[in-house]
Amino acid sequence: MHTNDVSLARALEYIDDYWERLVRHNVEDTQTLIGLPYPYLVPSDGEMFQEMYYWDSFFMGLGLVDTQRENLIVGMTHNLASLYKRFGVIPNASRYYFLSRSQPPFFTKMIRLAYSIVAKSNMRQARAFLREMALLAEAEHETVWLGKLQPHHRLMHAGLSRYFDINFLDMLASCESGWDHSTRCEDRWMQHLPIDLNAILYAREVDLSQFWQILGDSIRSNYWRHAAINRAETINRLMWDEEEGFYFDFDLSTMTRNPTPSLAGFFPLWAGLASTEQARRIVEAWLPRFSFEGGLVTALDQQEGRQWAHPNGWAPLQWIVAEGLFSFGYENEARQVRQRWTTNCLSVFEKTGVMWEKYNVVEPGVVPEGGLYGSVPGFGWTNAVFVDFTKKLNARGVHVAESICRITESSVEVAAPSKL
Repeated sequence: MHTNDVSLARALEYIDDYWERLVRHNVEDTQTLIGLPYPYLVPSDGEMFQEMYYWDSFFMGLGLVDTQRENLIVGMTHNLASLYKRFGVIPNASRYYFLSRSQPPFFTKMIRLAYSIVAKSNMRQARAFLREMALLAEAEHETVWLGKLQPHHRLMHAGLSRYFDINFLDMLASCESGWDHSTRCEDRWMQHLPIDLNAILYAREVDLSQFWQILGDSIRSNYWRHAAINRAETINRLMWDEEEGFYFDFDLSTMTRNPTPSLAGFFPLWAGLASTEQARRIVEAWLPRFSFEGGLVTALDQQEGRQWAHPNGWAPLQWIVAEGLFSFGYENEARQVRQRWTTNCLSVFEKTGVMWEKYNVVEPGVVPEGGLYGSVPGFGWTNAVFVDFTKKLNARGVHVAESICRITESSVEVAAPSKL
């Protein structure tokens, strides 16, 4: 067996064994820890993490699809629903002190993953599950992400939303973004409409439209379809820079685009709201600027203490960009992103024996910018994206996990606004 094959086998065995170390099950509140009805995954083993995190759960779920542990995805989706039903928000994580904010809202993507799993064994049960979750996702969307007043004052301008925290602190709003801490938004997060958030909200509206079409409710389906169209039109009007050929965060204090580029500008490709021409311009002009030997750098500028910036790369962003590239037909470019990232992870694994929360993609093997709390070993979403990328690379460019991104019961599709 080739040396690289041996190293890959060891890494995949490590990941498979590591999942059990990340499973927690706490059905009752314990001090600040919120009880949840089903077992869940934490980001890393050890004392630092005992709670379930919102967007981590989706990305970790990617590594469980078609494995003996995939029912964890269903349970974690129920846990997110439980949090919303109990508190009126899906918090950053299942701690009382995280109730002041949420995290990037990947709830409908979790629903998609879970639905496909439930549907394998019982379609009637899957439809009931989808209806329950669609209603909750609608409620979360409207009350939290389209909220206009405390405690959810996120809807700000022209139907677009911001990241927020009940305490009106920009630093905590940046934590809701998941990019804590970055060089984006000049540390004025509540004065910006983030491009990644609004692309996620567009994707949620597309999901909700598809959910209700599957469930036979054309009125609700059309409502969310038009909501998605309107959001995409506004995003392209306010956040697309025609001269630069890229998407930027929108600064509410100046009513102009913030010129700081980051991988957040690739989210419209993943969400499907960019046009073919916009995708071409992004790929030709901007993908090379973010591409390094070890993967995609999070931002082009560097600042000490900012872990979501140069020279660091993060697994969820590699996945978002690769999926977006693939969906627009840039299969070779998507493959290169996956190859460089997995090679970086594997080379560091050979030296350290573990996967890590983040990586230096500019100088692979060199310690990344640690931010406020250093580098954390483990690591749930790194493990999952590594597994997902490995499957797709081994398929020689064939997208072998399309089921994780679409409803399996129906061929219903909601096209980008330009195609509607």
